[in-house]
Amino acid sequence: MLYLAWRNVVRRLGQSTVTALIIAVVTCVVAASVVVVVSLERSVSLSRERLGADVMVLPVGASSSASEVLFTAQPVNVYLPDETGSAVAGVDGVAQATPQFFTQTVNESCCSVVGVTRIVGIDAATDFVLKPWVQGGGAIDLGPDGILVGAKAPAIEGDQVSILGSVFHVAGTLEETGTSMDETIFMDMGAARTIASGSPYLQGVWDGKDPFASVSCVMVKAEQGSDASQLAESIMALCPGTVAVVASEVVAGASAQLSAVEVLCAALLGALVVVAALALAGRFSALVSSRMTEWGLMRTLGVGVHGVLASMLCEVALVALAGAIVGVACAFVAATAAVGLLHGTFALPGAAPSAGAYVAAALAGIAFSLVLSALAVAYPVAKVVRSDPQETLAKGGL
Repeated sequence: MLYLAWRNVVRRLGQSTVTALIIAVVTCVVAASVVVVVSLERSVSLSRERLGADVMVLPVGASSSASEVLFTAQPVNVYLPDETGSAVAGVDGVAQATPQFFTQTVNESCCSVVGVTRIVGIDAATDFVLKPWVQGGGAIDLGPDGILVGAKAPAIEGDQVSILGSVFHVAGTLEETGTSMDETIFMDMGAARTIASGSPYLQGVWDGKDPFASVSCVMVKAEQGSDASQLAESIMALCPGTVAVVASEVVAGASAQLSAVEVLCAALLGALVVVAALALAGRFSALVSSRMTEWGLMRTLGVGVHGVLASMLCEVALVALAGAIVGVACAFVAATAAVGLLHGTFALPGAAPSAGAYVAAALAGIAFSLVLSALAVAYPVAKVVRSDPQETLAKGGL
């Protein structure tokens, strides 16, 4: 029966191709949706689990940069007075506070690192954000010329790199975080300030400010049981010129935006499924109508109803499976592009979808296409089962 089904598919290649394309489109949308939704949910989960800080303290007017700082480690060029760090650390309810200094994005035109990489200065003595991600654990020991390299930063030969004329050595590597921190170089804050002061790209930023007396943000971990929102208000009241952003609220805002996107995707997917189901039902009904004579002859020659059904279902399964495989392949390409676009739009961790997400999407897409095909062919199958061979031959004109 499998061979007979295959020959029927090949003999009606045009009709089979149209049916397979309908299935491929539906499978592509379903599989791509699974990858995108899983990836976005994972991004929000990553952000929630790996915040490190409960509150971010930024200059007034820079609250719109909070998601870039939190999710992507994007070195936005905003600065506060250096004493802000100690002032924030002294606020009641603050368990830990560590400053960071954002320098710039560098490329091979100004350093020996191949590819675009961000540079962020940290205070190793007070840092609690990066410490959990240092491979091998232990304290962070950078010194004046040491750097921490993100998991996906370009390879550095010889454990040395030249940045704007200064030579640094690799003191450690971070584990993969799923954020743009993976493509960032971290160094001592003093070294980062030296680079910033000499960078021709940042001269317009200072405008009378001293980079050696500036920080970009202060990351704050609240004491156990403290309310992060109340702590943020206390920091803003005691540290004029700052805005304190509660990290969990940034995540909640991103999550709400993603929920709206998911609802829209679900609505569009549902509409597409209905249209595809009707199209497939029409295709399979036409298939049955054009083949009734053939199946009636098969039954007259002694082939039982189960044999006819097996031939018909094998043919449908072959077409559906071929369409599903093509749809899954297209879905992977489309989903990878969509994930990158959405991560950039919502400033979420840009982690590539995991292999598990792709496997789940492939299985879901193929299973969905087979189930949808089975439902669409149910009525034609019932029509074949109820038909009388002699009546079928008469109606078929044989």
